[in-house]
Amino acid sequence: MEAKEIKEIDLKHVSIAAQALITHIESILPTIPSDRVRQLVAMKLGTAISNGGDEAMLRQILLLAVTAIESSELIEHKMTTGDLEYNPFTGEILSEINVLPAVVAVIKVQKEVLKSKAPKATQNEQKPPSSAV
Repeated sequence: MEAKEIKEIDLKHVSIAAQALITHIESILPTIPSDRVRQLVAMKLGTAISNGGDEAMLRQILLLAVTAIESSELIEHKMTTGDLEYNPFTGEILSEINVLPAVVAVIKVQKEVLKSKAPKATQNEQKPPSSAV
């Protein structure tokens, strides 16, 4: 998706701040030296727009675009290794730490704990005290 195609997308459903971020990212796109990275940034931008102009994601895309101007080789390496996914837990696109395996493990443990917990008896299910007077 190129900058021309991005402009064709209806931006009426996004906030003014998101529109400003989108415009800024679009202005940076032609200055990215690598075609592959430029296409990636445009694709991420299209995804953010289709998500209703997610401002946190747009800020990360702006950082990615600015970084791509000087470090296209680093970005291409991260593309090759699959390290350029938006992480909703950290709010980052470029992250040195992949937290998803840890999150999956935590969710698994939480499910096991919920299964192993015995349900507590309610007031009605408890035996009445015996009256031995």
